[in-house]
Amino acid sequence: MSKNDEINIYLVRHGEAGKSWDEDLDPGLSDKGKEQSRRLVSQLENDFALLNFKAISSPLARAQETAIPLQEKHGFDIEIYKTFAEIPSPGIEIGQRSAWLREMFNVKISDLESPQEKWRSSIVQSIQDISGDTIIFSHFMVINCVVGWINNFDNLVGFYPDNCSITKIIKRNGELELTQLGNELSTVIQ
Repeated sequence: MSKNDEINIYLVRHGEAGKSWDEDLDPGLSDKGKEQSRRLVSQLENDFALLNFKAISSPLARAQETAIPLQEKHGFDIEIYKTFAEIPSPGIEIGQRSAWLREMFNVKISDLESPQEKWRSSIVQSIQDISGDTIIFSHFMVINCVVGWINNFDNLVGFYPDNCSITKIIKRNGELELTQLGNELSTVIQ
């Protein structure tokens, strides 16, 4: 376990994607996203000097690519967890995904459909099961699931993490505490 019997969990939203959610099912990073991911190295330098992190990534390219500069600097392995992939949108055609996602911003947790409810429950369980300092490279909606669960939000979305924002959580005696919200978007996703 970490110093002082605390477990540090860092949720990093991926850098800017090269294409929108309704253009490509799995886009990599844009040039701006690659630069954002390179800046993470210096933003997390002190944390990595003090802690021994396990690294986890969503299987999606933009999340894995965000981890690369930090991985190259510190030489850690990255485990891929399907649990931390973006919100499932079964039956939604690619060109309709952005409109569907905007609608999800106002959905209450109690009104989630089965695929999204299972996805959210899996994320919450996985976060509860973390047993050592961990950094997770993931997505807007995943981070919202975790933050919303910790803060008992009624809606699925209550926080607008920016690209490459870092949200920090401490786990003490099995209890999770949100210690830092990542930087928020200056404009809401449209």
